[in-house]
Amino acid sequence: MEILRTEQSLNLCFKPLNMLDQSDLKVCYLNARSLHKHIEDVRKHINYSSMDIVIFTETRFNSSDTDDIYNINGYRLFRNDVSQGTSPGRPCGGTAVYSRVPLKEGYSYAHNVNGIEFTIIKTESNPHLNIIGVYRSPNIVISRLLSSLRSVLDEDSSAQNIIIGDFNVNWMVESDRQSLYNLMVVQNHYRQLIIGFTTDNRTLIDHLYTNLIEKEIEAGILETYFSDHKAILASLRT
Repeated sequence: MEILRTEQSLNLCFKPLNMLDQSDLKVCYLNARSLHKHIEDVRKHINYSSMDIVIFTETRFNSSDTDDIYNINGYRLFRNDVSQGTSPGRPCGGTAVYSRVPLKEGYSYAHNVNGIEFTIIKTESNPHLNIIGVYRSPNIVISRLLSSLRSVLDEDSSAQNIIIGDFNVNWMVESDRQSLYNLMVVQNHYRQLIIGFTTDNRTLIDHLYTNLIEKEIEAGILETYFSDHKAILASLRT
């Protein structure tokens, strides 16, 4: 072990997230499959504590849960909780945003449409960029997703956007993605940057759309042991 630590040490084939350029804005999204259950896993995970903004969906927070249950050191928490209605137990949805960079006044805020969770984020350092977290339950028909996205895009068609989240549309299957592809890529000229599987079921249902130019943003996927979803990442040149 001493030889491996000194004479024969190997360079990593990837750059750890905590060693990325500190001038970049680092954004992460994960469907946590109950952040209520996995909050300690997140607190102890160096990759999540290396992010500037982390968006979690399927938090399963109750409105009666206090923020201190879910606080993470150095981060400010915003909750976009959903109602559990008359169902017993915890709600299946919910979004949480953790930010360690100053946000523009009035942000984050919830903008849920047609049962789809939209959480809008803007930073003080880049107030012209919208970071939009999305969660669509598979129980909600795709036409409602398309209508909701149109309403969000039409609010400011000239805005710079990163739209990131679980769309529950498998990008690997052309027939599944066609209507979403037509709306985002063909009609609105966005790029979808995630190209690998984002779940353990070998589907690509977590997407990142942006109208930023290629040199301004990089994206990737992060394995996550406590969820069947992988995290998706974006590093923005600031």
